Amino acid sequence: MKKTITTTALVSALLFMSSFALNATNHRQIEKNAKESVRREIIRNITCPDFIEGDDATNQVKAIVQIDEKGNVSVQDINSANPRLTSYVKEQLRNMKVSSLGQTQKFVLVINFKAA
Repeated sequence: MKKTITTTALVSALLFMSSFALNATNHRQIEKNAKESVRREIIRNITCPDFIEGDDATNQVKAIVQIDEKGNVSVQDINSANPRLTSYVKEQLRNMKVSSLGQTQKFVLVINFKAA
């Protein structure tokens, strides 16, 4: 009888702890999906500039962006081998407003431009 109660208590504790782990995993996945959705929205809203020629590494821009509660985009850092492209993307991001994530979020944004 004592062994059954101990076993039941252990199984209950494990189930209880695993439910918290699953909940945390689901929350992280939802947050990741929200960031991906905002990232795609940003990329869709930045058109390829006319000065882009070919398809090489100089047409890539990497930026650390932050989205506030109202959907305003701010650039924390931006880098590209093409200074003209850096200025273009920075200006596009500065004037952009996207779907809010409900809280301030910071993430890395990589955009690869290809000439049409």
